[in-house]
Amino acid sequence: MNDIKLFVGRNLKAIRKERQLSLEDLSDITGVSASMLGEIERGVTNPTITILWKISNGLKVPLTALIKENSGSVSVAYLQNSNVSIQGDGYKFFSLFNFDQEKKTEIFYKIFDPCSVLESTGHSKGMEEYIFVVEGILTIKVNGEIFKLAKGDAITFNASVDHSYENNGNQIASAFILIYYGN
Repeated sequence: MNDIKLFVGRNLKAIRKERQLSLEDLSDITGVSASMLGEIERGVTNPTITILWKISNGLKVPLTALIKENSGSVSVAYLQNSNVSIQGDGYKFFSLFNFDQEKKTEIFYKIFDPCSVLESTGHSKGMEEYIFVVEGILTIKVNGEIFKLAKGDAITFNASVDHSYENNGNQIASAFILIYYGN
């Protein structure tokens, strides 16, 4: 099984070198300390989703630009074989399809443990999220407004505002998340 921290480190270093940034420059752009960025690039630490989003937003690149593996012209995503996942306190998500430059999208499958919350500060301007609930009940808060979604329900919203996902139930909830990066 491949280790996501190796992909993240390799991809982050490649983006930083391509843009001719020092670790200090990258720290200024992202708000993540230079020492943490160095550890991430070396594959020493497994960054949290919050740190990955800070880096992604600071560099103005899709999250999957950091966690992607090289792929061919056809992609098949088998969740049970997925080796790229990010875990946090009460949630886990898998990158099913990395960012597509032409379509400006990426797709994740997220699993939320009972009584868990994932809060997100607004992403880059022009980003949209599309959420399709597969199981359980998710409460989605978008800029203070609350939406309760059950299996089969979907929502889309401007992702540049604060939003959160909450599983207030006693069963696992899961959803497919499509992120559109706009212009």
